[in-house]
Amino acid sequence: MKPGVLRGYSKGLKKVHEAGATTEYSYRIVFQEFLRSLFSKEYNVRIIHEPSRETFGAPDFKISTETGIIGYIETKVPNVDLHRLPKRDKSQIKRYSERLDNFILTNYRDFILYQRGEKVEEVSLLDEDFNLIESNVDKFNRLIQRFLSFTVPKIKDPEELAYILAKRAMILKDVVLENMNEDEQLQYLYQAFKEHLMSGMKKSEFADAYAQTVVYGLFMARFMIEGQLTRENVAFRGVPKSLRVVHEIFKYIASDLPDYLEWILEELIAILNNVDVEELKRRFHFGNGEFDPFLHFYETFLAEYSPNLRKSKGVYYTPIPVVEFIVNSVDEILKEKFGKRLQDDGVTILDPATGTGTFLAGVLDRIHRNIKGTLFQLYLKERLLNNIYGFEILISPYLVAHLKLSMVLNQWGIKLKDDERFKIYLTNALDLMRERGQAGLFERALDKESEEADRVKKETKIFVVIGNPPYESKKIEESWGSELLKEYLHGLSVEQEKNKGVIQDYYIGFIRFAQWKIDQNGKGIVGFITNNSYLDGIIHRRMRQSLMESFDEIYILNLHGNANRGEQDDNVFKIKQGVAIALFVKLREGKHKAEECKIYYYSIVHDAGKTTREEKYEFLRNKSWKTVEWKELEPKEPYYFFVPKDLSLEGEYSKFPKLDEIFEVYSSGVETGKDSALVAFSKEDLEPVIRDILNPKVSTAQLREKYDIESTSGWRFEERRAKIVGTPMKPSNFKKLAYRPFDWRWVYYEPKILRRAHFKVMKHFLADMNIGIVTERIVPKMRLLWDAVFVVDTISELHLTGSKSYIFPLYLYSDDGKTRRPNLKPEFLEELRKRYGEITPEDFLYYAYAVLHDPKYRKRYAEFLKFDFPRIPLYEGETFKRYRDIGEELVKLHLMKVDFPVEPKLVGDDLTVEKVKYDGKDCVAINKTTKLCGIPPEVWEYTIGGYRVIEKYLKGRKGRKLSLDELEHIYKVVEILRRTIGLVKELEAIEPKF
Repeated sequence: MKPGVLRGYSKGLKKVHEAGATTEYSYRIVFQEFLRSLFSKEYNVRIIHEPSRETFGAPDFKISTETGIIGYIETKVPNVDLHRLPKRDKSQIKRYSERLDNFILTNYRDFILYQRGEKVEEVSLLDEDFNLIESNVDKFNRLIQRFLSFTVPKIKDPEELAYILAKRAMILKDVVLENMNEDEQLQYLYQAFKEHLMSGMKKSEFADAYAQTVVYGLFMARFMIEGQLTRENVAFRGVPKSLRVVHEIFKYIASDLPDYLEWILEELIAILNNVDVEELKRRFHFGNGEFDPFLHFYETFLAEYSPNLRKSKGVYYTPIPVVEFIVNSVDEILKEKFGKRLQDDGVTILDPATGTGTFLAGVLDRIHRNIKGTLFQLYLKERLLNNIYGFEILISPYLVAHLKLSMVLNQWGIKLKDDERFKIYLTNALDLMRERGQAGLFERALDKESEEADRVKKETKIFVVIGNPPYESKKIEESWGSELLKEYLHGLSVEQEKNKGVIQDYYIGFIRFAQWKIDQNGKGIVGFITNNSYLDGIIHRRMRQSLMESFDEIYILNLHGNANRGEQDDNVFKIKQGVAIALFVKLREGKHKAEECKIYYYSIVHDAGKTTREEKYEFLRNKSWKTVEWKELEPKEPYYFFVPKDLSLEGEYSKFPKLDEIFEVYSSGVETGKDSALVAFSKEDLEPVIRDILNPKVSTAQLREKYDIESTSGWRFEERRAKIVGTPMKPSNFKKLAYRPFDWRWVYYEPKILRRAHFKVMKHFLADMNIGIVTERIVPKMRLLWDAVFVVDTISELHLTGSKSYIFPLYLYSDDGKTRRPNLKPEFLEELRKRYGEITPEDFLYYAYAVLHDPKYRKRYAEFLKFDFPRIPLYEGETFKRYRDIGEELVKLHLMKVDFPVEPKLVGDDLTVEKVKYDGKDCVAINKTTKLCGIPPEVWEYTIGGYRVIEKYLKGRKGRKLSLDELEHIYKVVEILRRTIGLVKELEAIEPKF
């Protein structure tokens, strides 16, 4: 490099600086001339400069040759430290440096070169006064040479291509999101998507959909177009016209795009022009057994592009062994029960959650194996293209599905014409199109797609519904699908109706939709893999009954894998929620009694130990509907469980009175809406928070930032705060709260701000002395042993005994708090007096509390304790007295009404709780240097509500330093639990008599 070029650059910048320049643009003209002098003639390089950028998105300079893009340069003002950029600039540079292969950042004096996401060179060419630093000239020359000589080898590996495209898609998404408010065309597309596809679509979701559409549309074009891609041929030939929606989006690409979109589009085209197309096609061949190249490509892309997207949308792509088991089983059932095969006339097939088309590809493969020779092409053109349907709401997997199925056909020597397509529609399976007025071309394309999809939803007779519905545990919005779901709510209790959100989970919506379609046809099959919670969930009982009324035979293959329940076996997916395959078979039209349906069950997990993912795949490879050793179940009302249950003691247990039949008044516990801010370890900790909330001078935004208070479903912080802001703080509102077993905290008990205060019940603990039993109605399935009971004499929190705790006060107080009466139903009190003479309400509570702690009771009635409030057996007089006496001791212990000295056994002096770990013998470490000793294993293992009591208490104080009071409290609880264990052994020794 000629020294004169560098000195000229130095001189030019000095001149601009002396003229009083303050923006980076003032220096950019000098820099552009410097770049031209550096290498444009010698290296035949083109320098493209964005002269005036109002929008944010494109780097300042693009350096390219006739054969492609070399790299990009971004400039900042000379006085900025490139290592201490302002927040906005820092975010921008992070985006460029991590997602562009060859990128220079400069402030005209200092230069940093990034390649493949790594900083590889850095040099200061000029000092702060723009004088040339002679000693760094050679280093600068090396940086420029390295920048210019950067090349990307031909891309042959699909995984590498997915990774590279994901990086660019991230940029595209960001620039669309940052500029869409000012871009009329993007606003038009966004509004069209909202009106026609996803009514609640956020701008970020649109930017994501747009970015993935462009990337996958270009990816599809790479397979469709011979030779080099250009914006023009991509727009008009890259996407089949039959895919109307995507075709209209790509017509926009051929128009005069804004700079912030044009550069990244050209970058994407350049990348795809650098692909070894023939090798790529070879690698995307479906000849490798269970390997789905398109699925692998898409999952690799998603893992880099947005790891959280899959989880947020509940998108988990189905392993091939699962697909083959379901498809093969459906074909066998068709043959055995209906005398048909998948390819036969009248066998219409729908995948309502198509994803990348794995199930439909499996259907095509099975049919191809059923039909030998050239006959398959005839079946395809005249029957299958009209009989196979799919719905997909996410546009990128929708595109991949179309491309995948086309490639599957190509392998068999079949090519679809431009006007031919599979009937996979871009639509929400659980909603219908709404009436609209005038529409543009893109909206008309969406409308046409929606009209055809709605015709399938409402009118087309479907014989087979297969697939893997989404795992998104989010409530289905008010829609046609949510109306269908009301079938599963009929007959549920008021309390269960409150929890109907569980029924509105997406996977349940898809099961209901599939059931409705088969009912509409009068006969048929559903083959799904889904969340398995509906098999024995109490809230799902009407759902199970409804399915039994529709279908004649139901086959459940329980694949388990529920880490949330503590199951040790692997999941067939990489998720924590257990799953099951269901085959629902309808042989005759109309509904019938649930008892007429035959239920068959098989569990893939046995007592032999952990079943690995590969072992489950091997089972699915080697089995199908015909060869699984099904066990027939006999589900009975009211629960109709789809899993084996030992209910042989139901007649005995159901004779005992249930807690909600014994007590008049009860409710679930207090729910604040934001425990981390509204619940504290001490009154002193809570007071400043409440003072700020009540202070009108403290804004809601300040409170959010200071205390991390965000609104949640059913609790809008701004609205709740507005009801009390400006009012004086009331000392009497600070109340002790039974937060967890033996863990009392403080709450500001003001119903106006709490999410659920349950004042009608809690007031009976505020008026005067009271006592109450706390338990659960439905115990989480992960809990192997029932332990959901505690006793309180204060108001209690929702999760005191686990998932959802209910409190049953012993007494009810008058409004003035002066009188009280027992909260026992009169008829039950009368029954007690007939049996036991004059006993007090306390006598019964002590007795019941002891019964609920008896290991014999917990074991004998374990199955029933999982799905309703406990029932209390009424033993004969002497047995009653023995239980009552032990129960009184337990209550006094658990309310900590018994005094005894304790002596903490401490090793170390740092009482900050960091990581809690028990040594299995005597000590629990709370950090690297300190242990609490003298805690026997049986005490450490003692649980209430599914949690080890001592461990829960310590983990609840993680990051805090234990006070002396807390330390002594822990050792009191240790002694209480030790005594509790002794009393429980006494209970176990009693032989109850009725």
